[in-house]
Amino acid sequence: MSFPQSNAPAVARVILVPSAGDTPALDYTITLALQPAVRPGVRVLVPLGARRAVGIVVALLETSPHPKLKPIVAVLDPQPLLDDTLMRLCRWMAGYYLCSFGEAVSTALPGSMRISVERTVRLVSVAPAAESVGVEARSLDTAPEEMGPTRDERRANPNSKPFTPGSRPPLAAYRGAALEHALVEWLGIHGAQPLAALLDQFGASGRRTLTRLQHQGVVRIDEELRGGDAPTKHERYFRAAHDLERDAAREWQRKRPAQYAVYAYLRQHPLQRARMHELAATFPNAPAKLAALVKAGLAAVVQEEVYRPVFLETTPIDRPVRLTDAQAAAVTIVQRSIGVEFRSFLLWGVTGSGKTEVYLRCIAACLAAGRTALVLVPEISLTHQVVDRVRARFGERAAVLHSGLSDGERWDEWRKISRGEAAIVVGARSAVFAPLPRLGLVIVDEEHDAAYKQEDGVRYHGRDVAIMRAKLSGCAVVLGSATPAMESFYNSSIGRSELLTLSERVEARPLPSVDIVDLRRSPAAGKSLLVSPQLIAALQANLAAHGQTLVFLNRRGFANFLQCLQCGDPLTCPNCSVTLTLHRRWQALRCHHCEYTVPIPSVCPDCGGLSLSAWGAGTEQVEAVLRKLVPGARGGRMDRDTTRRKGALREMVAAWARRDYDILIGTQMITKGHDVHGVTLVGVLLADLSLNFPDFRAAERTFQLLTQVAGRAGRGERPGRVIVQTLQPEHISLECAQHHDFRRFAAHELAARRELGYPPFARLVQLRCEGPRPDATERVIRALAEHVQAAATKGVAILGPTPSPLERLRGRHRWQLLVRGVNGAAVRAAARAGRAAVRRQARAVDVRVIVDVDPNSML
Repeated sequence: MSFPQSNAPAVARVILVPSAGDTPALDYTITLALQPAVRPGVRVLVPLGARRAVGIVVALLETSPHPKLKPIVAVLDPQPLLDDTLMRLCRWMAGYYLCSFGEAVSTALPGSMRISVERTVRLVSVAPAAESVGVEARSLDTAPEEMGPTRDERRANPNSKPFTPGSRPPLAAYRGAALEHALVEWLGIHGAQPLAALLDQFGASGRRTLTRLQHQGVVRIDEELRGGDAPTKHERYFRAAHDLERDAAREWQRKRPAQYAVYAYLRQHPLQRARMHELAATFPNAPAKLAALVKAGLAAVVQEEVYRPVFLETTPIDRPVRLTDAQAAAVTIVQRSIGVEFRSFLLWGVTGSGKTEVYLRCIAACLAAGRTALVLVPEISLTHQVVDRVRARFGERAAVLHSGLSDGERWDEWRKISRGEAAIVVGARSAVFAPLPRLGLVIVDEEHDAAYKQEDGVRYHGRDVAIMRAKLSGCAVVLGSATPAMESFYNSSIGRSELLTLSERVEARPLPSVDIVDLRRSPAAGKSLLVSPQLIAALQANLAAHGQTLVFLNRRGFANFLQCLQCGDPLTCPNCSVTLTLHRRWQALRCHHCEYTVPIPSVCPDCGGLSLSAWGAGTEQVEAVLRKLVPGARGGRMDRDTTRRKGALREMVAAWARRDYDILIGTQMITKGHDVHGVTLVGVLLADLSLNFPDFRAAERTFQLLTQVAGRAGRGERPGRVIVQTLQPEHISLECAQHHDFRRFAAHELAARRELGYPPFARLVQLRCEGPRPDATERVIRALAEHVQAAATKGVAILGPTPSPLERLRGRHRWQLLVRGVNGAAVRAAARAGRAAVRRQARAVDVRVIVDVDPNSML
């Protein structure tokens, strides 16, 4: 965008980041000195009332309707962080997901670039405060436990008590002169403190007291930029500064031969420079010799910017692949749109049909056309196959973005992408905002996966945002899955996207056979309904045949809960309305929502009874049971408990591929993206678990889970077998999964959704209220429902309000309602009006109103 030419002062329209939610865009003048640097997409420091804030420029204007504008203070970026396409994408997100433009922009920026202005309070002088309160100044070195109000202060305020750092009630109880003195002592001991933290410690009266102290000259309130401090990494090199004349070189070599040897090494180095560790490995006492050379002007220190290595291992080896006819046809169709127009494709291929190779061929065509490519995967830690294949094929041209990177690594990858040094970006959900120029292709692998849905902040869906980014960029988008989401499959049936089908596995390998074990008629071995005799026999036979086995149970821990057999009460989380899961490995009970953890009690905390019994099963118990049932098998367990350490999951997957494990037990982690040819048996325990959730997508998710985990079997030369244990063998999701019949399942599921009025035949917005008090939360949600109903047009229905299935989470009570209708714009408008109407009421009682457009979870 060219800078506007006008006699009037130039104006920049700025949105604050992070946004306060309902703060509109603000206009600021641009001084002549800053005019060359102010462009849309750069961050700026701007005045906001009596303080300063960080914003991002969204537009340049010749004039503004607002008089008396303040000028921009500073520009924080040399280049725009968001280009025009990403700005338009954020505007669309703000309208569609009912968030502010600032919230959308904050979501698009990586965490390492989110800067805020923090107001900091510093102690300048203690004397005025001591005089004003009429007490003798005490030493600021007093130990915290000895601090407290003086005798005179206690006489003036008999309710005062000695305060302890971090204990808000005693601190907040201070008033008047006693509060002034407490604040001064606090700052003297703890040093400069964030204003927000001080107000949290000292209560509402702390702000007025700080203002008085500031006027007295006792404290000073400064503003500092926080965040965005991921440092650019530099390497320190040494190089020869200049060539010595022949006589001077001989003289130096004669008098200081050791230093001259280092100098000669630098002159003859193929890179014309060397790092300290290289020189230290070659020359004794290298630092001293280099210091002498630098002092003499014969060597110079050079700082060069470098990128942090994201992958510590070597680049994988690419393997040549011959395309099947179906793969070749799919590649040809997609290639026609690359660099030409926006087109959406749904690549539906059975497990093992070679979807990844189709992606790679399409990427190669995109690069050949001078464009860049974006590849999204649901969870980067679970889909190393795609990452490794991209790196093997395209090497250093690929960058990776995901939350598992450090701030510095993510900063480096972002700069590499924005500078045009990476033509391909592979990443999880947030990588959809990667600053790729000349975007020619977007790929969303495993597009059905729930991990693409953001469940906090701006609740966007990565797949849908990817489609919109492709549309705004005028490029092709490919959604790939063996079990497409019902919305995506329906869109392909009505022409919104083009369906590409891979109906057979590569090399004509057969899909695994699937046997259903009806636990109602099959006596179980071991505890409860955990492992059937059929599965035990198959496990033992597969071990004897040197095959590998996956055992899937989508529940971690040893037991679901402990229950007292005397009073009948289970042990529950004090913060969430769920039972605590027993983890024998840690000898603890843990909440899987808030991570509350307590040691396993010996008696019931409610009645003191001694009869505590474990109920249910998790992967930890399965591991213990199979160790007894299949002796001699090398077993491993893959779930959130065993893969918390960074890199642990990758190590486990590599060990699995090396055949270090005969049996791998796990949660849905083991269903995603693992292409291990030694797996010939898959066992599914308690396949009905996901059917019991209060969610209209329960059947769809069950079918997807079973199909995906079954697809891990038989990918090598030997055929695969799957054994599914269930109490509901007649359910449509299990019947269709048994026969790998996605079309039948989709037809049945879509017919049911049409009749009930659920997506894709209607649009949903979930409104949820969360607060510390159940009565206040209920009042807000009921008021919200009334306002939504008043704003609703014909065809928009309100379901609820009702307590959420998970009524309490992390100490907050939860109520929710659904807004439903065929017209998505009308549904969103009603939800937006309702939220705006109760915003003030909700804030007054500390109730959060959460808006979730196209909700992925009903919990």
